[in-house]
Amino acid sequence: MNSFKVSVIIPVYNAERFLRNAVESAVQLEEVGEVILVEDKSPDNALEICKQLVREYDKVKLYRHPYEENKGAGASRNLGIQKSNFEFIAFLDADDWYLPNRFIVEAKVLATDKDVDGVYGATGYFYHDKNLFTKDLTTISKKHISNNLLYNLTTNKGAFTTNAITLRRSLLNKTGLFDTDLKLHQDTHLWYRVAHFGNIVPGITDKPVAYRRVHSDNRIANRNRNSANLFALKNYSTFKNYKRVEAKPLFNIIIEYVRAKHSNIIMKYAMTMALSIYHFKKFKF
Repeated sequence: MNSFKVSVIIPVYNAERFLRNAVESAVQLEEVGEVILVEDKSPDNALEICKQLVREYDKVKLYRHPYEENKGAGASRNLGIQKSNFEFIAFLDADDWYLPNRFIVEAKVLATDKDVDGVYGATGYFYHDKNLFTKDLTTISKKHISNNLLYNLTTNKGAFTTNAITLRRSLLNKTGLFDTDLKLHQDTHLWYRVAHFGNIVPGITDKPVAYRRVHSDNRIANRNRNSANLFALKNYSTFKNYKRVEAKPLFNIIIEYVRAKHSNIIMKYAMTMALSIYHFKKFKF
């Protein structure tokens, strides 16, 4: 069990109120080998808090982007991955926190089964302004768990959050990192690739292993149509040439791509194309 060590990467932006709680929820866990803070030109006092945490905890390390620029959460996570030292990678947002059970299953599974590339768990929600914990969980419930994880993700049968997935570094070397061209759904785009290339298994899914804090200062990307369309286009360009993509998720990716093109004529054509691909893949072998 002690041989399992994970690098926890925390992008830091506008997080002075909650950063210490996030970091201390991670450093206290035996399985955590290091906590990497990537300060993203935060407009508040977060940088000074980062420096204080580095002085207090040997596990905590601090990095900033070249020229101390603001690059966004995806680029900050990428820098953290590049600077990390352990075989296993996990993420935590600076206003969220881990629970003591965060890596219990991960330590057992990933340390003993080299065929498993990642483990996901469930995330709970705390509404800070209302001081309210909800019973809602973001995960893939047991009734939807299957070998076709990509299908589950593309059909909204479940998901996992950035706070509740742990990955082998070797898988990220294969999939690539967060796509910084995307302003929305950077994480989901990576999880699609992770689901296709990796053997990702469920951990604790019936109760939370981390909490997401919902509050008025959350950094939220501009949720406009252009951002959503770029996400669909990226998925299509990524998966159209991949071999061994199952028919159903490919069908869903094609449909979202066509919707992004805003053309009824193309939509009808693409529906025909997607259905033909689905039937071809389904019955070819």
